[in-house]
Amino acid sequence: MQKQLQPIRISPKFDEELEKKISAFFSKNIFAPILQGMQASKKTLFNSKTTIESAIKSGKIQFADGIFKGDFNATLTKEFRKLGLKFDKKILGYRKELINLPIPVQIAVAQTESAYVAMAENIIKSIGSINYDKALEELNLASTFDKTINGIDKDFTKTVSQILGIKVDITEDQKKIIAEEFSENLKLYVKEFADDQVLLLRQDVEKAVFSGIRAEQLQKTIIDRFGVSESKAKFLAKQEISLLTSKYKQAKYEDAGVRKYKWSISNVRTRPDHKALNGKVFSFDDPPITNQAKGTRNNPGEDYGCNCVAIPIVEV
Repeated sequence: MQKQLQPIRISPKFDEELEKKISAFFSKNIFAPILQGMQASKKTLFNSKTTIESAIKSGKIQFADGIFKGDFNATLTKEFRKLGLKFDKKILGYRKELINLPIPVQIAVAQTESAYVAMAENIIKSIGSINYDKALEELNLASTFDKTINGIDKDFTKTVSQILGIKVDITEDQKKIIAEEFSENLKLYVKEFADDQVLLLRQDVEKAVFSGIRAEQLQKTIIDRFGVSESKAKFLAKQEISLLTSKYKQAKYEDAGVRKYKWSISNVRTRPDHKALNGKVFSFDDPPITNQAKGTRNNPGEDYGCNCVAIPIVEV
């Protein structure tokens, strides 16, 4: 006769803790210095006699290819009218060749362009000098993996040991080794992704300068790139915690003599290949195919983004 045991479920707080550490690493060592440098460059303003000049230099409005675009308030609109310019609804801006603008405005455009190019060059230089090897080495991820392992042990005692009367102990040294192995593995993923992002950031800045994109749009591009890094941090944290949980639970179950489990999906958004496994019984040492296209085999939680769980089955 077979009996199902309560599955071990790990609190999402471990995912969140790991995610915050990785995200903070990206922010502190890559994005924050670049954005701080941008803000310092943007504060280097020039004395302006008109609102149009000030708006150009502050980046509130932009001039490119004979067109003014940006955020036009009532004061700016009034000044453009004084220059004989009418708002063009088709281009959502004011059209005027640079040579036909007042000299102070021409100077403001030229100064702003020069300052922007200098800022972009400084950003590229800053990107080129980024070195996060030491910071990555000092990044403490092992402590979160250690907490996860202890959480599994606590649940294992409740769901398996007390019911079967079997105690499976892993020494503190063994736990430390496991946590450090997963930590070093995750750091490799973080470094690989960080290297890619630094390269893409440089390409973003170079493309922005070549395309005539202004400082505000370039800043948004960099912030959007950081958003990608935050999403990656969330993915990596969830994936590695899930993988550690799955592998460690399997080792504990097998040490306790539990060889089989029932596959259980977590929600309706589960991918079709995993949903087809729901309710079926498998062995830990002979996992099912979780990706029919690639033929890969995994136990619950081992495949990327998998939220499925293994419900352990024992003979009674």
